[in-house]
Amino acid sequence: MTKVSPDSRMAMRLMVTRASAKRIQLENDQGLFLAEADDGGEGLAGEVAVHRIKRSYESNGEKKHKSVAKTTVSKRKKTNLKRENGTEGVKLEQGTERKIKTESFGEKSREESEIKTEIKVEPKTAIKSESKTEIISESKTEIKSEPTTEKAEMDWCDGTKPPNVFRKLQIEDIESVPSSLAPKNWDKVYNSVVEMRAKFMSPVDTMGCERIPSKIRPHGFDSPRTYRFQLLISLMLSSQTKDEVNFAAIKTLDDELMKRGFPNGLCLEAVLATSEQDINQCIQKVGFHHRKAGYIKRASQMLHDNHSGDIPDNIRDIVALPGVGPKMGYLLLQRGWYKNEGIGVDVHIHRLAQMWGWVSAKARTPEQTRLELESWLPRRLWGDINPILVGFGQVICPPNYGNCDICTLGKQKLCKGANKKLVNSGITADRIKRLQRQRGDLAMMIDELTSMQPY
Repeated sequence: MTKVSPDSRMAMRLMVTRASAKRIQLENDQGLFLAEADDGGEGLAGEVAVHRIKRSYESNGEKKHKSVAKTTVSKRKKTNLKRENGTEGVKLEQGTERKIKTESFGEKSREESEIKTEIKVEPKTAIKSESKTEIISESKTEIKSEPTTEKAEMDWCDGTKPPNVFRKLQIEDIESVPSSLAPKNWDKVYNSVVEMRAKFMSPVDTMGCERIPSKIRPHGFDSPRTYRFQLLISLMLSSQTKDEVNFAAIKTLDDELMKRGFPNGLCLEAVLATSEQDINQCIQKVGFHHRKAGYIKRASQMLHDNHSGDIPDNIRDIVALPGVGPKMGYLLLQRGWYKNEGIGVDVHIHRLAQMWGWVSAKARTPEQTRLELESWLPRRLWGDINPILVGFGQVICPPNYGNCDICTLGKQKLCKGANKKLVNSGITADRIKRLQRQRGDLAMMIDELTSMQPY
């Protein structure tokens, strides 16, 4: 039994290493922090650790502070776990797919797979099962498990965890990839990128397509259908457009539709009642806005006529919509329907996968890269790989210039595309100013590097 000193203002993260837990619901004085887990069929095993994360970064002239600490709470044997519920137990065996589910988007709880876990943190800590309670520290944690009816392989969804914190690879993930298919050092590259992503926020973390609906509707949605439609429009406008520009366009369109008397703002009914010219006027800052306005009108009519006004739940019907390709389709299935059926590969993932040797030279398009990645990358990573690499490509490794001096891959000799001159150079005051003007907040990474430099 380990006591953790109380600090209600500190974000906390519960990580189950062998269980591959990725979903945590933490609550403090400032609100509710949710997260969810998918162990991909592995038995619950390994260590359960509580991580207190404190970051120090500077944004808009203001300093914010968080810290990183790790406390091991308990260990579970690497055997099948049996939870007693009264006289009858629920046995979780290896090979059983399960989902740990929480509530987000202002919706009611979603049905996902065979296990639903809810974690709440209050001023006093106690972990409860159906039959007993163990007091472990000064805050109260309640864990409930109950069966759900619908299976899905969703990795994560909006609002369920810090958007820049992702699960690192475990030994089971690495061993699941046949040696004949595994790219050299892919696991080391992946975990290094995950570590870096936890140290900076990128545009995709706050204004990416899956974030936009909850950003313009912070108090939730009247129905999942509204969320799915807003997600579809966000994806349709995102091609060849920066996240910041896309977010502004969606917000303009939503505000205009609300002014016209539609309480849900950007919804199917509002778009059907609005002319293509008016839609185009609202989204004129995105790339190819004339064409996209037409796509939006035609796709909305198809949804009304052929799909009962909702987004289809299969990739074939989704990509049949005008202006919607496989990348958008698979992301829409993951975020809108919690179906993990493919990887959403954009230009960042395509470029980085080629540079790291994760795909062959024959993969010359994002679609070809998707097919090759899906041939060896563990399915449980398909949902995370997009935001991980997109954020990394936006901030650390943009296409026209690199920040190899702050990237750990070059120093670890894991990236053949690293600029050796930058890798071996120190961080000067002028360089820090240039880094601070880039798209992401790199203050934490800069602080770490400068603290290690000899003076």
